[in-house]
Amino acid sequence: MSDIIIREALTEDAPLIIKHSKIAFSESNNLLSTPEEFTITVEDEIHWLNENKSKNNLVLVAVKGHNVIGMLNAQRGSRKRVQHICHFGISIQESYCNRGIGKRMIEILLNWAKEDSSIEKVSLEVFSHNERAIHLYQKLGFNIEGKKEKHIKFEDGSYSDEYIMGNFVK
Repeated sequence: MSDIIIREALTEDAPLIIKHSKIAFSESNNLLSTPEEFTITVEDEIHWLNENKSKNNLVLVAVKGHNVIGMLNAQRGSRKRVQHICHFGISIQESYCNRGIGKRMIEILLNWAKEDSSIEKVSLEVFSHNERAIHLYQKLGFNIEGKKEKHIKFEDGSYSDEYIMGNFVK
């Protein structure tokens, strides 16, 4: 993993983030968006990155050479009663999975959340069939807090439950 750099995303990463997202969405049935739904432009992505920065959210990228191969975004609760929670999503291109990239990105997120005076809990949602991710999340201190039955419906008519997981950092 020494040739992979994990850092905060920059606006100039926008085209590379879009390229990564298109690859990740086409490779996996573990992500909510489908490839055909992902129609973000570079301008949209730059706006999204700037908006997240202005809200003091965290957007990380994993970079290998001149390519983004992974991404994590954590957003703070926007309403008063959930401002103590941040919610995150992560995607890593399949050929880079099982190399510790996701673990390292989540560790950076957890440290960021611990250092933030307002964040007490980090949460996520994960498809119940994504055993590899669930194992990692549990290893990093997340617990399953609930289940949404048949929450995801795939193109072939099959369903997946979705777990809600959380980790209290304070």
